Amino acid sequence: MRSVAVCPKCIEEQAKQGIEPRPKPLLGQLDDRGYINVECEQGHTGVVIYDARRYDVLTESAARAFVDGYTNEVVAIMAAALERAYEFYIRVSCTAKSLLPETLDLVWKGVAAQSERQYGAFQFLYALDHGQAFRLEQSITQTRNNIVHKGRIASESEALEFAEGVYAVIRSLERAIEIKFPEHAAAEAAREVSMQQSLVPEGTPHVTLKKHTVRYDKAKKEVTGVAEKFLDLAGAVVQARST
Repeated sequence: MRSVAVCPKCIEEQAKQGIEPRPKPLLGQLDDRGYINVECEQGHTGVVIYDARRYDVLTESAARAFVDGYTNEVVAIMAAALERAYEFYIRVSCTAKSLLPETLDLVWKGVAAQSERQYGAFQFLYALDHGQAFRLEQSITQTRNNIVHKGRIASESEALEFAEGVYAVIRSLERAIEIKFPEHAAAEAAREVSMQQSLVPEGTPHVTLKKHTVRYDKAKKEVTGVAEKFLDLAGAVVQARST
């Protein structure tokens, strides 16, 4: 997936000169490790570590697919994003219950290829944490099955409705985590970034990039909040491409 990044080496050189780093934006390819490999006009090469949860990366990808008119891809990617949001919840909840990361990784290997078992694990943890079952709109499951598994072609309105529904669920899970497990969520996010950093080849310039999609009021010329709807993400894609 293409993503905007910066040159780590340019940042390093500007900092050494006592200049406030102002690197030029670069377009790079985000890979499965969360790395954006970049090369700037100065010939520098480096790695930008994308500090984002996997479900965030996928929702951004789905927004780009929507802007480009790929409706079935929107549904498939958002369905995957929801599963990764469940996984993040599981990891944070287990961390809060003092389960060691290596134990969790070992358990996860047993369900890594089985989404239904992952969902079951999430359901039980959510019930333990909140005293009630997590409820997912049946229409989300039906649309996913019809389009992803049965190959039906999604209309633009259907893809948007599905994406908005899933994004609302993801945001609700984020809020639940922020309220109940803020420190453990931060620790899990930091663990992910630390693992990414440990895999960067020695001597390779690298920097960590954290990006937030926000809502911007053009009339007031100010940020009014984070993206609360899927269309906010799509709008950000359009705006980024125009600039």
